[in-house]
Amino acid sequence: MSCIYVFRFAVAAVLLSLLGCLSAPPLHPGASDRPELRPEVFFAVRTNGTGELEARGRSPRSMRVEGFGRSEVDGTFRLDQTVTFADGAVETRRLMRRVDSHAYTATLSDAAGEVAAEANGNVFHLRYLLRRPAVYMEQWLYLQPDGRSVINFATVSVAGIPLARLSEQIIRAK
Repeated sequence: MSCIYVFRFAVAAVLLSLLGCLSAPPLHPGASDRPELRPEVFFAVRTNGTGELEARGRSPRSMRVEGFGRSEVDGTFRLDQTVTFADGAVETRRLMRRVDSHAYTATLSDAAGEVAAEANGNVFHLRYLLRRPAVYMEQWLYLQPDGRSVINFATVSVAGIPLARLSEQIIRAK
């Protein structure tokens, strides 16, 4: 057997073994026209989220997210979020500008470059390159019928192979 076939077999075996390390992705709630999710409206008050990050080869990490959004004079919408993991690690994030009726651009502290996002009906979708080569984050946020909560599902992947999954519920303050 030639070296190239041995190499391909080894790569395939490693990839297959990695695929079994994450549980099945959570079921996504259905997309609908109503209620309409406009991030600059939903996040324009205090929000609190709780969730869990599951990464290959690691124990799941629970997390809390506290956020506050506001419109700026220049037309941007600033969302400050503090993510606190159960182990004490803390991350911060900021975002976004509405481009048209459905499109947004954003800057995120963990993204490499500008982020494109789209809002359609009750869904807000973001996909962006992280500050690591070839590592992508894809997020799907679904506004729930109560209008006060959003379910956030995210996947971190390399070459289309999921390495980590996030599921979070975000509640809007009254």
